[in-house]
Amino acid sequence: MIERILGRSRAMRCMMIVGLLGASLNSAMADSIAHEADQREWWQTTHETMSYKVGEWSNGLDAFFSGQRHESDEKSFVSMRFGSIIESEDGVSGFFNLDARLHLPNTENRLDLIIESDADELTQDNRLMDNEPGQNILQSAQNTRFATMLRYVKDEWNANIDLGLLVRMPMDPFVRIKFDQEYVLGNWTVEQNESLFSYYSLGYGGRYGIAAKRPFADRFEFGVEFGTTYLEVDSETYWRQNLYVNHALSDISKLRYQISYLQEGSRPHAESFLYFLEYQRILYGNWLIGQLKPQVTYERENNYQSEASLTASLEVLLGPGFL
Repeated sequence: MIERILGRSRAMRCMMIVGLLGASLNSAMADSIAHEADQREWWQTTHETMSYKVGEWSNGLDAFFSGQRHESDEKSFVSMRFGSIIESEDGVSGFFNLDARLHLPNTENRLDLIIESDADELTQDNRLMDNEPGQNILQSAQNTRFATMLRYVKDEWNANIDLGLLVRMPMDPFVRIKFDQEYVLGNWTVEQNESLFSYYSLGYGGRYGIAAKRPFADRFEFGVEFGTTYLEVDSETYWRQNLYVNHALSDISKLRYQISYLQEGSRPHAESFLYFLEYQRILYGNWLIGQLKPQVTYERENNYQSEASLTASLEVLLGPGFL
C-alpha cells in the first residue's frame, strides 16, 4: 500500500514537472514570436495584414456566388506597381498601376473577379511604353481608369468571357471573349489567341496573336511574337512584331532583351521601332519586385530620331500565396 502511494506521488511529481516545463516552453515560444513580430518592419506587417484581407475578400465573394466558403486560395492576388519614367525629351514623370484577381473556386472554378488598370487601352499592339509619361505618381493614380469585370472560364473551349464596367463617368459596360490554344512542336511551344470585344462608347474590335518560344543553353529562352488588332473607333489596324531573349541570371533575377517593330494600316506601313533591356529582381520574399528598363525608341512622327528613356519601378504582390 505504501509502495502504491509512493508510486502515485512520484507520478504526480513527474506530471507537475512536465507541465511546468511545457508551460515554460510555450511561454518562451510565445515571447520569441512576439519578439520576432516586434522586430519586423512596418511594411512587412502591413503586407501581411493586406494579404490576409485579399484572402477574406476572395472568401466573401466565393460565399456570395456559391453559398460556400473556402479556407484560402493562392490564385487570388492584388498587384500594385509604381515608379518613374525618365525621358531624354520630357524629363521625369511617374505612374501607378493596380490589377487584381479574386478566384472563386467553389463556383466549379468557373468565375473570377478581375480588376484592371488603364482598361480603356484597347490594344497593346500600338503602345510604345508600358505606361504613359507626362504626369507624377499621384496624378497617374487619380487618372487611372479601372475595369471591374466578372470572368467566366470555359475550359472546354479554352476561353475566357469577361462581362464588366469601365469605371468612369458615365459608366461604360463591355463584353470581351478570348480563346487560347497551345501546341508543343519539338522544342518549340506555340501559343495562339483570338479575342473580340465591344465597349458601349469605345466601340468594338478584335485581335489575333501568335507566339513561339524555345529554350536554349541552360538559362536562355528565345521567342517571337506577332499581333494584329482592329479598332472600330479608330477605323485602324495595328500590327506588332517582337523578338526577345529571356536570360535567367539566378533564381531571383532575370534579363529580357527585346526588339519591337510597330506598323499601322490595312496595308502595313512602318510606324515605330524600339529596343530595350529589362532587368527584374525579387527584392524581398516572393512579393516585392524591382525593375529597371532602359529603352530607345524611333517614331515616324519624330522623323525616326532616337529617344531614350529609363523606367524604374517596384511591384508589390498581395494575397494568400505571398504570405
